[in-house]
Amino acid sequence: EKFYLYTGRGPSSLSLHMGHLIPFQFTQWLQETFDVPLVIQLTDDEKYFFKDLELEECHALAYENSKDIISCGFDPKKTFIFSDLNYIGEMYPNICKIQKRVTFNQVKG
Repeated sequence: EKFYLYTGRGPSSLSLHMGHLIPFQFTQWLQETFDVPLVIQLTDDEKYFFKDLELEECHALAYENSKDIISCGFDPKKTFIFSDLNYIGEMYPNICKIQKRVTFNQVKG
C-alpha cells in the first residue's frame, strides 16, 4: 500500500539542536528505507501567533531551519518542504498581521 511521510517544525530559533534533528534523521531513514515521498511543513505562521516574534523574523527562522533540515540528507526528488507564509498565498502574511491584532470580540462588534 502506498503512503507518504509528513513532518514539520515550528521555527523559533536560528538553528536546530540535537533534540530537533533526531526526528528528522529518523524521517530521512524512513524515507530511504521505504522509498517514499516526504512533506515537511514549516509553521512560521504558528510561531508568529504564539511567540513574541515579528512575522518577518518567524519567516527568516523558517528559512534558516530549512537549511538544517535539508542537511539531513532527504531525497530532493521526493521531498517537498514548504513554509506556511510562502505557500498559502500572497495575502496570507497581511491576514496574519491583522489576525494577531484583532480579537474576535472586536470583529463581532
